[in-house]
Amino acid sequence: MVRSRTLPRWLTVQNSASINWMLSGSIWLVIGTTMGLILALQFVIPTLFSGVPWLVFGRLRQAHTNTVMFAWLSVGMQGLWMYLVPQLTGRRLWSELLGNVSMLLWNGAVLVGVAGLLLAYSQSREYAEMIWIVDVGIIASILLTMANLYMTVANRVEPKLYVSLWYIIGTLIWFPMLYFIGNVMWNPPTGALTGIDDSIFNWFYGHNVLGLWFTTGLLPVIYYVVPRETHTPLYSQFLSLIAFWGIAFFYTGVGAHHLLWAPIPDWLKTIAVAESIGMILVVVAFMMNIYLTTRGNWTKVVTSIPLRFVFTGFVAYVVVSYQGSHQALRTINLITHFSQYVPGHAHLALLFFSASTIIGGIYYVLPRICHCKLYSTLLANIQYSLYVIGFTFFFGGFLLTGLVQGTNWVHQGLPVYSVLPGLVPYMGLRAAGGILLYLSFVIFTANVLLTWLRRMPASRPEPPVETTPPSRSDRAEGGRP
Repeated sequence: MVRSRTLPRWLTVQNSASINWMLSGSIWLVIGTTMGLILALQFVIPTLFSGVPWLVFGRLRQAHTNTVMFAWLSVGMQGLWMYLVPQLTGRRLWSELLGNVSMLLWNGAVLVGVAGLLLAYSQSREYAEMIWIVDVGIIASILLTMANLYMTVANRVEPKLYVSLWYIIGTLIWFPMLYFIGNVMWNPPTGALTGIDDSIFNWFYGHNVLGLWFTTGLLPVIYYVVPRETHTPLYSQFLSLIAFWGIAFFYTGVGAHHLLWAPIPDWLKTIAVAESIGMILVVVAFMMNIYLTTRGNWTKVVTSIPLRFVFTGFVAYVVVSYQGSHQALRTINLITHFSQYVPGHAHLALLFFSASTIIGGIYYVLPRICHCKLYSTLLANIQYSLYVIGFTFFFGGFLLTGLVQGTNWVHQGLPVYSVLPGLVPYMGLRAAGGILLYLSFVIFTANVLLTWLRRMPASRPEPPVETTPPSRSDRAEGGRP
C-alpha cells in the first residue's frame, strides 16, 4: 500500500478516492443534464438560443453526450469501484493517492474535452468527438485505475473472487482497448479512417461503450447491492458467470446492427443480428439470478432507497436489452433506423439503467464511508418520484416521435420535412419529462453534497468494513465457472 504523510488528507485518507470520484460525478450530472434540458427545449423552440455560438445544437449535443457518458456516468461508476473492490478483497485500496490522481486526470481531461466541443474543437465521430489529447488523458487515467484496483485484488485476503470482481477486472481490460480502437488514436489529429471503414470502427466502439464499459461496469454494483440490502445470498454464482462470459462472447459484434442499411459486408450484418439475438440468453441468466435473489424481499425494494434505485436500474437493463435485440431485426430496424426511437433507446440505457444504478450505488456507499445517515430520505423519495414520472414522459416522447417518423417514411412514403410539424407535441412531451428529470437530478446532487458536508450521525452505526456478499455455498465453488 502506498502512503504519504506530506500530502493533504483529502488525497490520502481511507476512502478519499471513492468519495472524490462520486462527488465530482454528482456535480457533472447537473452540468450534463443542464445541457440536455437546453437541447430538449430547442426541439420545441428552435430559435430559443439563436445567436449564442456555444449553444448551437451541433456543439451542445456533442458536449451533452460526452459530459453525461464520460463525466457523470464514468466518474460516478469508478467511484463505486473504489469502494466495492476493497470490500470484496478485505483490503484497503492499494493507493488512495493513485486513486485521486487518476480522478483528477480523468476530470481534467473531460473538462478540456467538453470545453473544446463547446468551442467547436471536435473529431466529429459519434461518442468519440473529444480531441486526441483528451483521449490520451482518459487512457492514462484508466490505466492508473487498472493498476490500483488490480494491485488491491492481488493483495486480497478473501480467496474467492465474487462475481462483481470478475466484471470489474474484465471491464478494466476491455475498455482501454475499446477506447483506443474506437477513437482511432493511432491516427491523430482527426482520429478517423476513410469511408465505410470509419463507420464500422465507430459503431464497434459506439455500441460497446455501453456493453463493455457501462454494462460490465455497473452490473457488479447490482450484484453487490441487491444481496447486501436484501440480506439474501446471491442465488447462483454459476448463473452470474454464464452472464459474464455471455457478454464477453456475444456483445463485441452487435454494433454493426446500426449499419444494416449501410454498404458494409453482409457477413458483418449477419453476425451483428445473430449476436444481438444471442444476448437474450445472457440477459435471461442475469435477470433470473437477480429476481431469485430478491424473491421474498419485495418490501425491501420499497423501503430501502439504495435498493429501490438499483432495482430500477436492473429492470431498465432488462427492458433496454430486449429492446436492443428486437431493434436488430431487419424489419423492425427498417422503421426505427434514423428515427428518434434510437436515441430513445440510448437514453433508456444511459439515463435509466446506468444512472439509476449509480444513484442507488452512491446512496448506498456514501453514508457508509462517512459513517452517517443520508441527509434527507424525504428528498430521496421525492427525487425517485420525479425521476420515474419524468422518465416515463421523456421516453414516451422519444418512442412516439420515432414511431411516427418511421411509419410515415416507410409506409406512407412521406419526405422528412413534411413529417416534422406533426412531431412538435411529442417533442413537448419529451421536454416536459426532461424538466422533471432535471429537478430530480438537482435534488440528488444536493442530497449527496449535504450528506457529505453535514455527516449527521446514523441512529444505528454502520460497520466500517463489510465482507463479501454471501453466495450459496453449493453454487459458489471457488471463483471459477
